[in-house]
Amino acid sequence: MHGNHDHAGAPKRPAMNARHGFRLFMLNAVLYGACAAFAGLIVGDDLPTEAQGKVILAFAVVPLVLAVVSTFAHMKAHRWTSVDDMAERFSHPHQGPRGG
Repeated sequence: MHGNHDHAGAPKRPAMNARHGFRLFMLNAVLYGACAAFAGLIVGDDLPTEAQGKVILAFAVVPLVLAVVSTFAHMKAHRWTSVDDMAERFSHPHQGPRGG
């Protein structure tokens, strides 16, 4: 066979390197951040004025911490999943993991 396939005919996967880890982190940060923004919109009107700064900070920090933890756990597993495909397409929308 030729192209981006191995000898068994399965498509080759990009390496799980630091660049891929950064792409996974960015995808996770956007997904968790979107959920936090939605929750912030729901909760925002009911917050007392003195607590707003702390809650906004929590809605910014917690998704970033979750993104770091989930990226680290995913990279440590060393298994390519559909999340990896999504992360590759997230940063290069016209290229999939197979380069096409």
